Amino acid sequence: MRGTKYLSELVNTEMFQTDKLNVIKAPTGSGKTYFALKTIAGSLPDATHKSVYLIDTVNGQQQILKNYGAQAIYGDWEEEVDEKWISFEDNSQIVVITYAKFGVILGKNPDFHQRFDYIICDELPSLFKFEYYSPKPNIHSSAHDGIERAVRNGRTKVIALSATPESIKKRFKAPFYEVPFDDKDLIQYETKEIILYTNLYYLMSTFDTSETGICYTSHITDMKQFESEVRKMGLNPISIWSIRNTENPMTQEQLDVRREILDNFTLPEKYNFLIINASSETSLKIKSHVDYVIVNSKTEETQIQVRGRVNNDLSRLYLPSTETDELVVPEEFLARRLFTEDKNKLCDILNQRNEYGRRYSWPSIRERLIESGYSIVDGRSHNLRYATIFSPAE
Repeated sequence: MRGTKYLSELVNTEMFQTDKLNVIKAPTGSGKTYFALKTIAGSLPDATHKSVYLIDTVNGQQQILKNYGAQAIYGDWEEEVDEKWISFEDNSQIVVITYAKFGVILGKNPDFHQRFDYIICDELPSLFKFEYYSPKPNIHSSAHDGIERAVRNGRTKVIALSATPESIKKRFKAPFYEVPFDDKDLIQYETKEIILYTNLYYLMSTFDTSETGICYTSHITDMKQFESEVRKMGLNPISIWSIRNTENPMTQEQLDVRREILDNFTLPEKYNFLIINASSETSLKIKSHVDYVIVNSKTEETQIQVRGRVNNDLSRLYLPSTETDELVVPEEFLARRLFTEDKNKLCDILNQRNEYGRRYSWPSIRERLIESGYSIVDGRSHNLRYATIFSPAE
């Protein structure tokens, strides 16, 4: 760890402005949550002044509610939202809700944002990511629009706290104010070594099974497959994703692990490999010992956020190689007929994705393999199409 001071010791809240989005870069370990919930909300003069703390995931929301001394106080808008007011200071009120819930409320009451003296946005870039996937009506777009209107209303101070604030300026249509503070003494966790990899499965086969790690991959299908594979390698994995995913409900075992992390910031000792996706990409904190983190994404923003889930210095951070676009095909897929099932499995293993996290299917993978030097011969057997891949050396 480097630095000696937290955000609460360095940032002067009196500098916040209306009519602009107040942006603060808040890296891992800098005391972002305490600053938001204690320093900012605690500066309100009395209970007639209110703040809302917007967070991207239910996991992060519940961890805050559990671990920051929250006491339930029902507000005068209880009928509009099924969340509770919570108080962190005797003379102030702040509510913690997700961006999604904020968007739902704004859909019912477009002026809801006018109620607050402060709107504190935790990891605002995540709102833009969820906005891309949000179904119709797009509640994340509604939240986005409401925050922009709050910036312009002339009375609400809107603060964005993020470890990766650069993308905010690209997507947020409002004036910015980068809150000045001397960050040379700001406390931050360190990463001792960053290691690039080209094949996730081959990477894991080289690991010491006595170590503890965290792996991020975006889709539940990949999480399940990866969990199965690393268990064969001798690790003790567990996956957690959103409790609101009705198509893939978590088991009681997964729910118990999730609860342990949310309540106590620890991964249970019986597991040494935690697999997470976007539902835990931000906000969630783990303070128990972790040796390494693997991020199965080439997006720098995701890499920074996932590493930030470990609230300690980290020995090793594994990132997919960006120095080359060449793909490495496992030997068992070379020089043999690959039918549809085989092609799909190879796509799963190579796990190549576009900028929005969607995995490339066989036609795109085929094209990229050829670009990487492989030759591919297509054929048909009993009216079934197949492809045979030959390595560049053949």
